[in-house]
Amino acid sequence: MRGRLISVRGMSAADEEAWRDLAERSAEPNPLCEADCVIPAARHQTFGDEIALVVAEENGRFHACVPVRPVSNWYNIRYPIAANKVRRSTYVGTPLVDPTHGTAAVAALLGTLADERRTLGVRLFGLDSLREAGPVARHVYAAAAELGLPVYVHEDFERAMVLRRTEPTYLDDLDGGTRRNLRRRHRLAARELGVVPHLVDLSHDPTAVDAFIALEASGYKSENGVALATVPGDRAYFRDMCERFASSKNLVVPTLECGGRTLAMQIWLRGGDGLFAIKAAYDERFSRYGPGVWLHTKVFEQFHDATDARWLDTCSSPDNQFLLDLYPDRTRITTLLFALGGPRDHLLVRSLPHIRAVHKRWRTRRGAGGATVPTGGDR
Repeated sequence: MRGRLISVRGMSAADEEAWRDLAERSAEPNPLCEADCVIPAARHQTFGDEIALVVAEENGRFHACVPVRPVSNWYNIRYPIAANKVRRSTYVGTPLVDPTHGTAAVAALLGTLADERRTLGVRLFGLDSLREAGPVARHVYAAAAELGLPVYVHEDFERAMVLRRTEPTYLDDLDGGTRRNLRRRHRLAARELGVVPHLVDLSHDPTAVDAFIALEASGYKSENGVALATVPGDRAYFRDMCERFASSKNLVVPTLECGGRTLAMQIWLRGGDGLFAIKAAYDERFSRYGPGVWLHTKVFEQFHDATDARWLDTCSSPDNQFLLDLYPDRTRITTLLFALGGPRDHLLVRSLPHIRAVHKRWRTRRGAGGATVPTGGDR
């Protein structure tokens, strides 16, 4: 098995087909690592020409792949790093891996990154948002050990999700205070709006994605400069991606409406037997009714009654206590950093736990600031 580095913008039709074939048989589904997500990212984002796909292949058949781009600052570690964070938000970064070639395929990926580090201009590999409990994570650790590559665990946290139950009992474990608050907001909305908000599925509505982009742009995310509409290239990338998933019937758009008004929306992508809730927005004019919270409680119905998915991943960030309180199940997410270069790079990765501990103490004394790591060393 050999590895190869492919420019996503310049990818051939044959390579794209091999990529899609791998996604169908991957040990773990991840639509965010599939062609229909990464190709739009490369096509529309301002740094899209930097995005490459690292593949492990044999006789034209892909056995593993992961998208990467070179960055100089990765989570405040200033060092030349190949990152799988090829969009502003990774959500889930688990590589696509054929289960019959597991560790060998991942070893080919890591080996290719090490061999091509001069081409990419990198020294380390940052693997963002890996599902820790899945089979791919086991192959990743085994491959790194086989190649003798040091691994630093940069982040490790629990994220909210929901697993399918026989009966729709997903909210049964909510505490009394949360239940009372939800009921109070529901009564308030029904009284003041005159109509009880209800869930609708806009998955097949061709205007739904633009409606979502506009809804997100109307609130605090625009003020903070993180809305899709405020970042160059993001609107076109997101629309292109959603259109691709909609064409394969793998886009879900649960929406909370009331009297013809849209109160809140979510965007889900289907991958294998799971759903990935990658985006959410709500109309802040109705924030007193908690439309975002209300929609979260209603999507359990959408998940249970309108899909055959086995689980729904909230794709939330670390320490999102609200979703941890609301959703009944958990998945563990890990972000890893691998040394690719010479002895100094290996030493850096092995030393990072100590470096970060020292830096944390320094920040406590002196205030917030980025960790700077020198870039010299062996290749």
